[in-house]
Parts: sequence; structure tokens; C-alpha cells
Amino acid sequence: MSVSIIIPAYNEEKYLAKTLDRIKKQRFKDYEIIVVCNGCNDNSFNVAKKYADKVFQLKDNNVSKARNFGANNANYRKLVFLDADVFVKNNVLEKIDNCLDIGTFFGTAKGKGKGIKNIFYLGFKNLVNKYRPWSHGIVYCDKKSFFEVGGFDESLKHGELRDFFGRAKGRYRRVNAYVEPNDRRIKKWGMVKAISFWLYKKDKEEYEAVR
Repeated sequence: MSVSIIIPAYNEEKYLAKTLDRIKKQRFKDYEIIVVCNGCNDNSFNVAKKYADKVFQLKDNNVSKARNFGANNANYRKLVFLDADVFVKNNVLEKIDNCLDIGTFFGTAKGKGKGIKNIFYLGFKNLVNKYRPWSHGIVYCDKKSFFEVGGFDESLKHGELRDFFGRAKGRYRRVNAYVEPNDRRIKKWGMVKAISFWLYKKDKEEYEAVR
């Protein structure tokens, strides 16, 4: 039991409160919430203070450094890295907790959203991440294995998730539960550009912030 939920936040004041509120509404309650604001110049820190157990502020806008910092300050042996604009649904935290009870696994969850374009986009990503460890904005692993492989590579400006999955210990498992990623990128870019970027460019180009 007991999960540390680590949320890096870069200028996410518009979305962070809803993300944290969704966690609080889960049936599963055996967790701590750690928010690491990295390079923020908005009100994300104060929003996080209302919900989280621990809130930190880093000067650098470096998501890998924020995740690693959160892991270093986690009390529990089960780590969940959640993006600041991703809503947990159903029993995803419980499923992750149970998965890490039975062995050394790392992985993600399924994605579910609203709107025809977003449903198709997430359905396509679900098909891919059934077999390959690509994230919907949530990554889980056990703390011991995380530190054994050195955590996230802070020198990478993009592709840090795929790099981590490539080094992660244990077996990949996508839990049979859902998160709801924010659809702002689909709305701005459209489905074709989003899928193309995700497949071919995400590990090669800067991940443009869409606010």
C-alpha cells in the first residue's frame, strides 16, 4: 500500500486544481501528493498548496529534474508521475497499487477523452501503448528500481519518457484503467499534426507548451 503521486507543473494554474481534485475524489486514499513547480511564473504554487501534501518550487523549467526531485522527496516505495493536466479516472491508482504489490513493473494507463477527434487520437495511442511503453501523461514504477536506473535524464530536453522506459527495470504493464489527458493540443493542432508529432517528432523536437 501507499503511493507517492508526483506532479511536475510548469504554469498550470488553469488545470492543476481540477487534476488535484480528481485525485481527492478517488476511492483509493492511501497516497501522498507531491507537486513540483518548475520555472513557474503563474499561481501554480499557491494552487498546489491548497491540495498537496508537499509543494516545492524549482527555478529551472526542467520536467525531468522536477520528477526526480519529487521522487527524492517521496515517502513511499510506489511512484506515480502524473502530468498536471491529466485527470485520473475510475480506479487507476488502486490498479497501480495492486500491480506494484505483485512484482517489479513499470508502465502507464489507458487514455479516455471527449470529442470525436480526441477519442480517435486517444484510441490510436491506446492501440500503440498496449504493446509499447508510451505514456498518456501517467507513468508508474517502484522507487527502488527508479533510483537503480538513475531516474529521468535531466540533460534531455525531449524524449525523456522513452529514454526512461528504455532503461526501466521489470516488466512493462499497462493497467486496465483510464486517465483523461487534456485535449488542448488536439484543439490547437488538430488530430493529424498531433499524431504525426507524437509518432515522429516528440523525441527529436522541443515539446511546445500549449496554454
